[in-house]
Amino acid sequence: MATPTPKPDVQSTVAQTFARFCTSLEFEALPPLVVERAKHFFIDYIAIALRGSILDSSRPMRMLAAARPIPGGATLLGRPDPVHAAWAALANGMAAHSMELDDTFLPGSIHNESFVFSSALALAEERGASGKRFITAVVAGFEVACRVAAALKPAVTNARGFHPTGTTGALGAAATSATLLGLDAAQVTNALGVACSQAAGLLEFVTDGAWTKRFHGGWASHAGMIAAELAQHGITAPPTSIEGKYGYLHAYSGDPLPQALAVGEGEMLAIAQTALKYYPCNYYIQSINDSVLQLAVRADLTLEAIESIVVHTVQAAMPLVCEPIEQKRRPRLMIDAQFSVPFNVALGLVKRRVSFVDFTPAEFTNPAIERLMDRVTCCVDPGLDAQYPAAWPARVEITLVDGRTLAVATQYAKGDPRNPLNLDEVIAKHRSIVAGVVDESTDDAILDFILRLETKSDFSELTRVLKRFVLPR
Repeated sequence: MATPTPKPDVQSTVAQTFARFCTSLEFEALPPLVVERAKHFFIDYIAIALRGSILDSSRPMRMLAAARPIPGGATLLGRPDPVHAAWAALANGMAAHSMELDDTFLPGSIHNESFVFSSALALAEERGASGKRFITAVVAGFEVACRVAAALKPAVTNARGFHPTGTTGALGAAATSATLLGLDAAQVTNALGVACSQAAGLLEFVTDGAWTKRFHGGWASHAGMIAAELAQHGITAPPTSIEGKYGYLHAYSGDPLPQALAVGEGEMLAIAQTALKYYPCNYYIQSINDSVLQLAVRADLTLEAIESIVVHTVQAAMPLVCEPIEQKRRPRLMIDAQFSVPFNVALGLVKRRVSFVDFTPAEFTNPAIERLMDRVTCCVDPGLDAQYPAAWPARVEITLVDGRTLAVATQYAKGDPRNPLNLDEVIAKHRSIVAGVVDESTDDAILDFILRLETKSDFSELTRVLKRFVLPR
């Protein structure tokens, strides 16, 4: 059965068209690939959120939730007692966006897992939703967030200083929450309008590695959930909040791509066209790492023989992961390294891997890595740039002291929907992230629940399992 795709008419606004899509979406109409991808992303999300919860950046949120307790029925990861869904969405969303390992929809440069799954999980626990309802809501949230993010044009909204996960994420969480709550089309329209007025998230974190980047995933999840609940209780918002004269696209882009707002259907739904990150760094670096790791294993390449390394990339990558080059060559914090081409390149060559366990101060100052970071430069390749944002390709060229040049190009990074991870690879990534955070029996129970998600009548079983994971307050 084909996924129903409401067709806009001359009277429909963008929010109204999205609202009809959300309210007409049914689990039974979803293709098997879409259901499979939803479960893959859930497996990915829960691992990142669990590991992210133990990071220092997640502690302030746990402390605030403890200082301002609001009773509820949702799990804030690391706490044994249930909290209000809004607290859970905020804290878990921040944790899930703290490791640069979450998904990416390339045409919109947006990471959906943190705000979609955090809001869906919290409400599903608190409201008793089924696994089928959960999956349907997740698909709706991905669709709205990805289409609006693509319409902003990533390079344009980034140049204005906005981070799409924080800004557009609020709309995705609103669509997720509204669908899970079963709101009608008028209420979903209002929820999206309220979310437009809550959208926030600045890229200034790239200057010093501050934690506000991680906060964006949590705040978007919280904002979208509150927008949906306000709509449920009668709040109103302009139906033209997205495309209006003073609306979202005008404020956050100024040069939008309206045709990108069209919803997909069947296997062209956005969730099936979203990449699952393989490396713990910004997505612009994913294809770079693939190229570097192919070079690292060559028998005719020794580290001592490297004279220079040139990374060819797209224009949009330059201000985020390449410049200023002196700063990118000397990361101080994990987030600095996650947005540093020189560090990732050097790490891949020295370790022959790019793993989050190596994003540490010890490696930032490793002499072998420092030596190679100083040899890295970046430049824009017009041929590669012409493929952006449909693809985020890269080419890495290494010149040796004897004058030889070794080069590898990657068009679609590992995890791209055109170069996807299979279930075994998704689970292997998940296992590597949660190792040492939860015990094997707990993780087995989590995976078993997610893999049979569509058969679950509610989330009580998963709630009991997650309560085994407790952190000091």
